[in-house]
Amino acid sequence: MELEELARKYALKNAVEYGGECNPGAVIGKIMSEEDAEPEEVQEVAGRVCSEVNQLSPGEQEEALEEYEFEEEEHEHDPIPDLPGAEEDEVVVRFAPNPNGPPHIGHARGMVINGELRDKYDGRLVLRFDDTDPRNKRPLKTEEADAYEMYPKDYEWLGYEPDEIVYSSKQFDKYIEHAEELIKMEKAYVCKCEPEEGQEYRSRGEACPHRRQSVEENMEDWKEMRNGDIAEGGATLKIKTDLDHKNPAVRDFVAFRIIEDADHPVTGNDYRVWPLLDFAGAIEDHYTETTHIVRGKDLRASTKRQKYIYDYLGWEYPEVRYWGNVKISGFNAPVSGSTLKEMIDDGELERWDDPRAPTIAGLRKRGFRPEAIQEFFIEMGVNEKDIEASVDTLEAHNRDIVEEKSNRYFFVADPVEIEISGVPESLEPEIPLHPDYPERGERTPGLAREDGKVKVLINREDLQDGLMRLKGLCNIELEGESAEYVEGDHTVAVEEDAPIIHWTPTSSEEATVVMPDASEVEGVIEPNNIEEDEVVQFERFGFVRYEDENRFYYTHS
Repeated sequence: MELEELARKYALKNAVEYGGECNPGAVIGKIMSEEDAEPEEVQEVAGRVCSEVNQLSPGEQEEALEEYEFEEEEHEHDPIPDLPGAEEDEVVVRFAPNPNGPPHIGHARGMVINGELRDKYDGRLVLRFDDTDPRNKRPLKTEEADAYEMYPKDYEWLGYEPDEIVYSSKQFDKYIEHAEELIKMEKAYVCKCEPEEGQEYRSRGEACPHRRQSVEENMEDWKEMRNGDIAEGGATLKIKTDLDHKNPAVRDFVAFRIIEDADHPVTGNDYRVWPLLDFAGAIEDHYTETTHIVRGKDLRASTKRQKYIYDYLGWEYPEVRYWGNVKISGFNAPVSGSTLKEMIDDGELERWDDPRAPTIAGLRKRGFRPEAIQEFFIEMGVNEKDIEASVDTLEAHNRDIVEEKSNRYFFVADPVEIEISGVPESLEPEIPLHPDYPERGERTPGLAREDGKVKVLINREDLQDGLMRLKGLCNIELEGESAEYVEGDHTVAVEEDAPIIHWTPTSSEEATVVMPDASEVEGVIEPNNIEEDEVVQFERFGFVRYEDENRFYYTHS
């Protein structure tokens, strides 16, 4: 392949992987590893080709890249990556959710990975509430549910207590101070264009009429935005960037807009000018001394926008690592905070910890352990590949954890009573709490005897004539709802390929199991000493978590 064509191949690949801008140094390195060429010539060709590629739109780059073939690269799986420039005790990472709902399984990836990075480098973990959008993502703070309280609670339950909690909504004076500093530096201006008009200017790479205003004019307009002389929607404060930037989303982006009657749960109506996420987040990352950011690859434009602010203010931008999107299927409700809120408001879900909801609270209620969620996302790793995952994988991680810890019990759904004749007086059930750990002891559910007969409860589905074994008790020959005792241990049933079923004594108490789809299974449970919040296994049924008053939540099979 000719040198220029090889340079184009790797320039396009580098640009597509890194948000539309190829790095000539990376392209030079790739060429030198394949071609025995003069370094000066390689440098000249790579620089020129990269410049040409950088003029293409992201879509044009991706289309051009399809013309080339690449050998599959093998990458060592590095779930918790080494951070560039990271030093022990100096790493500061942050997790920055919008508290318009409680944490769900989608948030858990950022919670776990940033928690693991903090622990790996013995650094600092900041939980920052990006709560400055009371219109589209209004913070959830009511008597019934308070996301500001749920996040620290759920984060600690996951195993990573934040070192600092920051409310963006409490930092308005700081944001306003820096906004005015940028106005005075002629790096920000007040724009009164209609949104569609401003979008047209950006798409054409042209300056709007307000961009050329003097500092004094901008400060006067800014004052009017703040004091109410300009109505909501009448003006925004924009940060000046490169109007010819190839990504229109980076050109002169909005830093503040006017919101009237916000009635914010933290600040009330104290402010009329509200910072957008890229502006507030950039300022907070600086003041919390964030050193490394792990964020979705769809936020590359945010990185570019924020870097303008950092450059203007003379700050050093944190190191950034991107990851791909994750789609997790298999839940009974969407992994979307706004959709879950609508479902609760409409009565489709009862509460945020509804077993159908993929929230951390909902998973905890069902009996998932934090270690399982940790392993689920640690195994997923940090890379830019889009991932499709299933709740089945999460269940497998959880099963590995609870299998060993969970004692066994009998729960009989839809119970029917059968009477067994000929049961020896000396026969008493002795069933291990866990078959692999006999040292834990045995369950000894008592039998009610009358006139040489024993009555027990079995599942109606198991009611069939013939030989069967009541697990941990005896073999029986069943006919209708009456049975005869059959001599022999469980090997007799195995040899005859007879079913081995569970049962409970007639002294059992009624119990309810709430399933993941919120349906309820009624039945009876053998006498027990199960404690609140304990996860146990109902044999032939599944793992369950005990809530209270003989009410259980189904975890998984």
